[in-house]
Amino acid sequence: MIGRRLAALLVLLLPVVVAAGLGVGAGYAASELIRVPKVSELATYRPDIVTEVRGSDGSVVARFAIERRFLVSRKQIPDVMVKALLAAEDARFYEHGGIDIIRIAGAALRDLATRRLAQGASTITQQLARSVFLTPEKSFARKLNEIFLTVEIERRFSKDQILTLYLNQIYFGHGNFGVEAASTWYFGHPANELTLPEAALLAGLIQRPEAYSPVRNPAAAKARRDFVLKRMQEEGYLSAAERAAAAATPIELSRSTRESTVGPYFCEEVRQYLERAYGDKGLYRKGLRVDTTLDPRIERWSEEALRWGLRRQERRFGFRKPRNLVAEGIDPDRYRDPSWTDRGGNEDERNTRVAVVLSAGKNGAEVKTGTGTSLLPASAFRWTRASSPANVVKRGDLVLVERLRSDDGKEETIVSQAPQIEGAVVVLENGTGAVRALVGGYDFSRSKFDRAVQALRQVGSAFKPFVYMTAVEAGYTPADTVLDSPISIVIDPRQPPYQPQNYYRRYNGIVTFQNALEQSINVPAVRVDLLVGTRKVIEVARRLGITSKLLAYPSLALGSFEITPLEMTTAYSVFANQGILYAPRMVERVRDADGVVLEENLPEPKEAATPVTSYVVLSMLRGVTERGTAAKAAALGLPLAGKTGTTNEFSDAWFVGMTPRYTIGVWVGHDTKKSLGPKSTGAETALPIWLRIVKSMADAGLVRKTDDFDVPQGVVFVPFDLLTGYRATPSCTRVVLGAFANGTQPTELCGDRPHAVSTLPAYLQKQLYSPKRGEPVGSSYQLTDAPSTRGGPDPARLLRQSPEGGPPG
Repeated sequence: MIGRRLAALLVLLLPVVVAAGLGVGAGYAASELIRVPKVSELATYRPDIVTEVRGSDGSVVARFAIERRFLVSRKQIPDVMVKALLAAEDARFYEHGGIDIIRIAGAALRDLATRRLAQGASTITQQLARSVFLTPEKSFARKLNEIFLTVEIERRFSKDQILTLYLNQIYFGHGNFGVEAASTWYFGHPANELTLPEAALLAGLIQRPEAYSPVRNPAAAKARRDFVLKRMQEEGYLSAAERAAAAATPIELSRSTRESTVGPYFCEEVRQYLERAYGDKGLYRKGLRVDTTLDPRIERWSEEALRWGLRRQERRFGFRKPRNLVAEGIDPDRYRDPSWTDRGGNEDERNTRVAVVLSAGKNGAEVKTGTGTSLLPASAFRWTRASSPANVVKRGDLVLVERLRSDDGKEETIVSQAPQIEGAVVVLENGTGAVRALVGGYDFSRSKFDRAVQALRQVGSAFKPFVYMTAVEAGYTPADTVLDSPISIVIDPRQPPYQPQNYYRRYNGIVTFQNALEQSINVPAVRVDLLVGTRKVIEVARRLGITSKLLAYPSLALGSFEITPLEMTTAYSVFANQGILYAPRMVERVRDADGVVLEENLPEPKEAATPVTSYVVLSMLRGVTERGTAAKAAALGLPLAGKTGTTNEFSDAWFVGMTPRYTIGVWVGHDTKKSLGPKSTGAETALPIWLRIVKSMADAGLVRKTDDFDVPQGVVFVPFDLLTGYRATPSCTRVVLGAFANGTQPTELCGDRPHAVSTLPAYLQKQLYSPKRGEPVGSSYQLTDAPSTRGGPDPARLLRQSPEGGPPG
């Protein structure tokens, strides 16, 4: 047995003896002969480093890498880290030429005495050679290569250069390579701020990073750290008192169990773009520096508001049966939810915690969260309408504990649940096209499908502004009138006619364009669409940035076709931007690891409509937020405009609105076509989320009451009667201030006759209505230019799906 161990030790020592016998010059020749990798490449060697994605404020919002590494210079590595490393790995580093024969011999003698093979005899330079150039296999050839590489590295590089290369290359556990990544991950600060106990802990990790992990094995990590401190004292780097003080310091980690990513849906879109543009190697290995348009503040407010709004929506329809741990054979007292290990998080995560029910009774429920146990009072269950909490939850149920704050500042804690519905938010900066926030769903970890960019959904009445913009371009005004009465549209004689309906199944007779849009009345929108031409409406939508498939069916006016939230938000930004379209931008600049700019994306303005036309439609949409379906927005007291949208059977709820600086789009719905529940309109479901975002922005000064939409030259303001469209007089009761292209404003004064007509039943008003040229006359209309359905949708099926009977917002 001893003979075998001796033979093994001789094999270990033989390459060293060969290298020593050959000398440096002959060793170099031998290295060429056996094809040792060229050490000259180490001079320009750059290990894989992290790609950093930064927000508009310069903060890091995401990192992408195969190996998590940040390069540092020798000046950024503190002496305490170097001393800890030398004591742990290679005390004679500055004395030997790369191969420490004394150390190897000593290790061999110790191993003979203990009858174990030599371990830990490799120098720092050998470890560097092995890490950069060689594979982990253990063989004579690999060992010989290692020796020659080590000699050549020592010949070409200074000791400080070797140390710097080593400390940027070596693995420290949990996916962290290099001392900078390790320091930030374990302790939350850069390497140049390492303390003595921290440096000793990191140096101790190098030998066996996973076994000595302070996360997985704190006791082993402390023992290894204390051994390094002992070695530092033995090498004269520490006094006994310094060692004792450091050893008495508890291991304190300042980290999260996951890499924090701000705006995960946004960052995933950026990641996909970078992968397409620069390939896997460029994205994960080259350390790109990416400046994006994301505003972390707006993103956090948007995420919080969406999650709050989706839970709020589901509470309207009762408490669902939750997951039960007992039924799964799990002991609630021993259960630890994965979310409990995360620290901090965004505001919504701080206000909402996963809890397991330990017991429930008439007076409340005892629950356990990551911070301990607590009692939820019966009042926390009041919204469920149950007579007792015990009728709602039982031992082992997994629920959410949500802390709510009312408008008057009062806080309330309630039992809640993660919603089954989904949603999306997009925040665009009007004047640049910069995407300041993008939320693609309730929880990225639950579903990575980005509904803001990828979800094609029917938009309902949110499409109507495109119809009325087409009308304004054709010379019509907010004060023009249209007949709200039943209409039957024949598209294909072989199919039933299309008969759009109003939400309340009643008709108003003669209505102004302004009133029809504010109240989101369906039939007038269809009639205006037929008046101006559906193909013209599609042309306008295309100019505003809508790229999704649109066909010239009359149901288009009511949003029957599917469009993404990003497209809708982009299109609405044109109204607030005097007709200028900016393509949405997420990436502003990409640089390589040395700071060289690889690409820069500047705003690219494109005229989509005239400033006057855009402002007239914007003014009409201000009426929606002042008096119409989104009148709740008026409580903010801010200059706002926007439009609600709801589809058939309450499947989709929208609100897209504008401030002078931002356009914000909100969509709520299921991933499949399914009802959100009775009366789940855009005003009831999407608008509250939008308002919560805008309020947060206003509180931070990003939206101000003193700001207002710029009025372009050529716009005049004239008061007119909302019901009749005539120029207002003192006798009018519904006076609004409308924006008009100069020369199109109403001049005929409102009198008794128009008011008298407006009070008549709709069927009588119909007899007194004078249709415009080209406007459908009567209750039946034959569509003569229906699109071809060859290879396309069945028109009957399409019209059945349209939100013809949808709510007015």
